[in-house]
Amino acid sequence: MVQRVVQVVVVAVTKPSLAKTNQQTGSFRWGLVFAGVLGICVPLMAAVLPENRADIMYHAYSGGGLEVNGPSVLARKSIGKSTSVWGNYYVDTITSATIDVVTSASEYTEERTEKSLGADYLYDNTTLSLSYTNSVENDFNANAVNFGISQLMFGDLTTVTLGYAKGWDVITATGRPSLREEADRQKYKLGLSQVITKNLLIGLNFETITDEGFLNN
Repeated sequence: MVQRVVQVVVVAVTKPSLAKTNQQTGSFRWGLVFAGVLGICVPLMAAVLPENRADIMYHAYSGGGLEVNGPSVLARKSIGKSTSVWGNYYVDTITSATIDVVTSASEYTEERTEKSLGADYLYDNTTLSLSYTNSVENDFNANAVNFGISQLMFGDLTTVTLGYAKGWDVITATGRPSLREEADRQKYKLGLSQVITKNLLIGLNFETITDEGFLNN
C-alpha cells in the first residue's frame, strides 16, 4: 500500500494522518506569500553558513493527565570557510494514563530519544546540506536521511531550493515480540523565493510525500 500526499505550502507542512493500510489518500494545496513590512529592508548578501552555536534546553509540559519533559542539546561548528557541521540530542519522556489505567492509579511511561548529525557545504552561492536522524521509542525505530541544495541567483535576489528525504521505520509492539513491521517514507521539496522590492518578498514552496508500508502505528 502506498499513501501519497501532494502539498504546495507556504510556511509549514502538517504531517498527514495515517489511515488504514488498504486506503490511499491525497490532498493538494497551493499558495503564495507576500511579506512586506514598511521601514524594514530585505538585506541582499551572498550565501553564508550558519553561525557557530551551542544550545542547551530543557522542555516540560503538563496537562490533561499527560506529562512530557526532557533535555535537548544542539551544537554547530564551522570547519574552515566552507563547511559547517552540527549535532542534536533530544529526549522526550512521556508519562500518561489511559482511562483503565487511571482507575488503578498506575502510570504509563515511554521515552523517545532522537539523535541527529548534519553538515552544510558552501561553494560560491550554492549551499549543500546533508543530515541523518535516528529516533528510538519503546516500540518504534525511525531513521531518516535528508539532502538539500540552495542556490542564490540573479544578483542574490532569487533563491531556489531543492530537497529530498528518505525515511525507513521499524515498528514493533510492547508485549508482542512477533510483531515487526516496516514503513518507508519519501519526501520531495521545491522552493522559490524572490525579492521584489526592499519591502516585499514573494515565496512559493511545493512538497510531495509518499508513505508505504505499515502505517497504523
